Amino acid sequence: MSAKTAPTFDSKWDHAVYLVAEFKYLVTGMVLGAIGLFAYYQPSIPSPPDWVGAVLVAWIVLGLPCYLGGVAIARWLRRRNWEEVHHVDARGTGGDDIQKHYVPPQTWRNKTVDGPDPYPINGGTAWAVQEYEYLDDVDELRVKGVWLEGLEDTQLYTAQSMMVDMHGWMLDQIERLADTRAKWSRGVTQYEKETVNDFAEARERGTTLERTTARDVFEDVAGDDDDIPSLDAESMPSIDEYTAGSRVEDGQSLSDRVDGARQQQEAMSDD
Repeated sequence: MSAKTAPTFDSKWDHAVYLVAEFKYLVTGMVLGAIGLFAYYQPSIPSPPDWVGAVLVAWIVLGLPCYLGGVAIARWLRRRNWEEVHHVDARGTGGDDIQKHYVPPQTWRNKTVDGPDPYPINGGTAWAVQEYEYLDDVDELRVKGVWLEGLEDTQLYTAQSMMVDMHGWMLDQIERLADTRAKWSRGVTQYEKETVNDFAEARERGTTLERTTARDVFEDVAGDDDDIPSLDAESMPSIDEYTAGSRVEDGQSLSDRVDGARQQQEAMSDD
């Protein structure tokens, strides 16, 4: 019985290295023989037909768009019967203001409702909930709606969004009013200087001031009355613009817009 133990290997690569090391002369001879045969016969690779290149070019050009289109169609076919659920929490306790989820029909039918039922939105094509939690380990969905129709988070979120935009609109008008006041203050100072200088100059010459001097200065200052902001209620954001969907959002969340309005107000207070 041989005293040499059988080798053990961690992987197939280790086994291949062991075989090459054990039979190195045989492997070397096989490699040299293959090189000699190749040098003697000098085989050539046949050129592929023309249609092979055309197929490769067509595959490169059309492969990626067709793949993306197929993925989009597959996702649509997979989700076409899924329930669209909007997680809308206007209380400010969550992260994002609105999150949209697609729930399989079986999961939605077997959901657990903690409290009031979800309420339909978008003409009954989707559902909105105040709390949304999906447990992956047990495949269970927990949702919570609202008790009263007037307390729907979608309406509260719409009202909050309108008030934030109205607050920002009023801050912009106040800034424009402050600029107008500064311009009029500079105009009054300019009018006072010109009047004093003209009066002193006319007194030295023994003449009188022109009657149109004050009017010219006033018209020059008041010539830019188009820049004066209007506080007309018709130009303010209205709730109809949000309910009708004509109000275009800037892509920011409600919390970011609130922080931006607060920073704008603090900057105006510092000025």
